[in-house]
Amino acid sequence: MFKLSAISALGAAVIAAGALGAAPAKADAVSDFYKNKTVKILVGYPPAGSYTAYAQLAARHIGKFIPGKPRVIVQNMAGAGSLVAANFFANVAPKDGSMIGMFADTLAVSQLLFPKKAKFDAAKLSYVGSFTPINPVFMVRSDAGINSFQDVLTKKVIVGCTGAGSQSYIMPRAMMSQLGAQFQMICGYRGSAAQTLAMIRGEIQAQSSAWASWRIRYMDDIKKGKLIPIVQVGIEREKELPNLPLMHELTTDPKKQKILKFLSIGGAIGRALNAPEGLDKDKLAALRSAFMSMTKDAAFLADAGKQRANIDPTSGAKLDELTQEALATPKDLVDSARESMKGYKKNCTKNCGKKKKKKKKSN
Repeated sequence: MFKLSAISALGAAVIAAGALGAAPAKADAVSDFYKNKTVKILVGYPPAGSYTAYAQLAARHIGKFIPGKPRVIVQNMAGAGSLVAANFFANVAPKDGSMIGMFADTLAVSQLLFPKKAKFDAAKLSYVGSFTPINPVFMVRSDAGINSFQDVLTKKVIVGCTGAGSQSYIMPRAMMSQLGAQFQMICGYRGSAAQTLAMIRGEIQAQSSAWASWRIRYMDDIKKGKLIPIVQVGIEREKELPNLPLMHELTTDPKKQKILKFLSIGGAIGRALNAPEGLDKDKLAALRSAFMSMTKDAAFLADAGKQRANIDPTSGAKLDELTQEALATPKDLVDSARESMKGYKKNCTKNCGKKKKKKKKSN
């Protein structure tokens, strides 16, 4: 007969062997799921601008780091500053990991500001990872006669925007309500690229868009002084824009600063990928590991460099923490911020989003 110590040792060995076998089994399950699969990255914007650029960059590289090496493609679903896509992702799209999302970096903020339009819980849409933090930068045409933010306090500027849930509306509107900016807003453009085209043509004079988008597409015009940055939005200044003031730095009022900082949280999220609600923890871990491995890969970094795409990754777990912090914002502060967002009107006439057809009343 075995002695008690021998039995204990045998039991420990069996448990250890089981534990060693469990990890490969889980990895095999994830690999088996993704093998021969096509993973879609759902982007809440039209096929232009920095969201799609980063999504396409990921589509070209992340598949080789996901167990099973699936094919990865990009699907665009524009509308309401990506709220249409986020609502679809949360309520209709598959939850098995065959689709991941890329939505507005203001996702948690939009949930609190526009609760009737946001049919999702940002806390349940775990993040896979972020390519880089990105501050929106408010850019003005050189012929608008604006050289600093102080100028827009006395001179009216025509500003473009997409939907109410987008930073292109939230940021200018915040500057109007909290800082006294004299903006006339033209909203309803079909994405940031359509807005910028309108600005280049002279239909509008200014636009708030991600610094990543500006640096990818219009760095030459910025260097030549054709486009002038007057303020950036975020918690910390962009490394490339150390002398450009942050939105919340333009007031000394403590309450206004808190409201503006709350609205600026998205800058820390940046261009990020979301996993669906309830995704199996092993698949989520595999996607997060694949994302971080991709951002260190030489071929990926070379490809990003060709596009002028900045890479400064943040882990999915850290992004989840930032989301929880945003959603824990005191109600009175959120109420004040929501009040300051009132006034959205879809009044675009060129390069606009598709208008919804009115349903015929049945007799």
